[in-house]
Amino acid sequence: MESDLMIRNPFEGLQKQIRLPKHSEKAWAAFSIKERDVIIREFELTHPFYEPWVKFLFWTGCRPEEAAALRWEHISIDCSEILFAVAHPSDMAEAQSTKNRKITRFPCNPRLINLLTEQRQGAARDELVFKSRTGTRFNYTNFQTRYWRPTVEDLVKRGLVAFYLSQYHARHTWITEALNHLSVADVSYLARVSTKVLYEHYAGRSRHIVIPEF
Repeated sequence: MESDLMIRNPFEGLQKQIRLPKHSEKAWAAFSIKERDVIIREFELTHPFYEPWVKFLFWTGCRPEEAAALRWEHISIDCSEILFAVAHPSDMAEAQSTKNRKITRFPCNPRLINLLTEQRQGAARDELVFKSRTGTRFNYTNFQTRYWRPTVEDLVKRGLVAFYLSQYHARHTWITEALNHLSVADVSYLARVSTKVLYEHYAGRSRHIVIPEF
């Protein structure tokens, strides 16, 4: 149409028929800190190989595809800083930029430094931080189906976790709690998400709400 090669656009009006799906309330749900620690402990006891992965998601709030793309070249030598700059979706052959193309230099607290130091164990700078049992790229979709879902659903049945949420909600858990300790601007930078999204979906949930009897 722009080149005057057609006299009628067959797609005219089609955009009016497209409706983007809306996020449900559950999409922004988070585990409590107590539930987070229960999940971590359960992986320590039943699936220790995956314990570092679970801790890393909960302690950094990164997306699973970002954790899967991390190589030791993205971790400072003393493990005090992480560079979140790439993502590797499980259904793609090559790594790419993060979801919104934002890059973060994420400072590590002592707990996270210890985790990374134990995980490294002399690995080369170009090696992946998280690998499968066979040494290949970590498949977080497979982990979700085979380990995360059965483990968390079992905790729900035992009354130790209130509701089942996917591993992606480890990110929501970190963001929600981070807003209790850091400024919105800092959380926005560290989580690579806009302040608008934080205010709309997280800030109101970041405080423990106590409803009085009335």
